[in-house]
Amino acid sequence: MKLSTKYNMAKIFLITFISFTLSCGGVDTDELIPLFPQEEVEEIDNGDFAGNLQIVLGDIKQAQILNSLSTTLQVENLLTGFKALGVQGIRITIFPEGENPNEEMFDYFYTRAKAEGFKIMANPALWEGAQRIANKVLHGTVVDPNNQGAAGPSVLGNDEATQIVINRIKEFATQYEVDWITPFNEDGRPGVGWSTAQINEIYSALHNNVNGAELIGPCTWGVPAGTLMLTQTDIKQYITVATTHNLGFNHDSWPGFIEAAGDLPVWDSEVNNNAAFSDRATRIDAAISAGVNGLVLYDSWRTISLTDGSLNNNGVILKNKIYE
Repeated sequence: MKLSTKYNMAKIFLITFISFTLSCGGVDTDELIPLFPQEEVEEIDNGDFAGNLQIVLGDIKQAQILNSLSTTLQVENLLTGFKALGVQGIRITIFPEGENPNEEMFDYFYTRAKAEGFKIMANPALWEGAQRIANKVLHGTVVDPNNQGAAGPSVLGNDEATQIVINRIKEFATQYEVDWITPFNEDGRPGVGWSTAQINEIYSALHNNVNGAELIGPCTWGVPAGTLMLTQTDIKQYITVATTHNLGFNHDSWPGFIEAAGDLPVWDSEVNNNAAFSDRATRIDAAISAGVNGLVLYDSWRTISLTDGSLNNNGVILKNKIYE
C-alpha cells in the first residue's frame, strides 16, 4: 500500500473519530490534535506578499452564521482550500450567548484549523456585532438566516450591556484559545452604537484578560469611523493592530487612518475584489496600494470548493493579488 493511501485512510479514520467524539459532547477540543504523518505535509512557497502585507487571513464567518458547513469532510476540504489560497489565519465568529447554530461543527473547524497551524481571529457576528451580543440575539427577532436583521434595542450608555459584552468575550476566549479578538464588528463611531466611555471600558476590562489573545480593532464599517475610534477613544493603548473595514470605498481615507494608528500595524479587516464603482479601485487593490500590513479576505470560504478543496476563479484572482 502506498504511503499516500495509508495517509488518506488514517486521516479519514481520525476525522470520523473526532466527529463522533464531538457529537458525544464529552471531549475537550484542546486534546483533539490530529497526528498526521509529517512527511506528507508540504510547505507551499507562494513567494512574497504584495506591497507592505505581512499577513493575510481567510474568513468563514458567514458560513458559520448561515450554518453552511454540515460535514467534517467539508471542513477538511475548506482547510485544504485555505492552504491553497495562501492565508496564514482564518476569521471566525463570536456568537451571542446561545445563538451558535451549529456548535459541533464550529468546534470541529476550530480544532482542525488550529491543528493545521492556522492563526485564528475572532469577532462578533454581523454588523452591530457587540450590540447583538449585549442583547443576546443573532438576528434581533426569530432566527432566520435569510433575514439578518435588527440587532435589538439600543445599548448606548447602558452599563449592563457593557458588562454583558465583557463577560461574553471573556467566556469565548476561555473556551477558544485564539490569536486575535475584536470585541466589536461594525458597531459605529463613538457615541452612535456605544459611548466613548463604554468603548474604553470594554477594551480596558478585556486587556490581558482574554486567554493570551491580542486585542485588535475597532473593525468599524468604514475607514472614517475607524479613524474617529482611534482618535476619540483610548483603545490604542490596548490594541496591537488597528483594523477597519472600508465598505464605503473611502480609499482616500486610508492615509488618515494609518496616521492615526501611529506605530501600530494596520489591517483592512474585511476586504474583497468586488468592483462596486467603475471609477474606483476594488477594496483589496486600494488597501494594498495604501500600504496596509494585513488583510481579512471577506467571505473567502466561498472561493473554495467544499467538495474537493480547489479554488474557483475568484480564489485564484485573490491569491494573485496578495502575492507578487
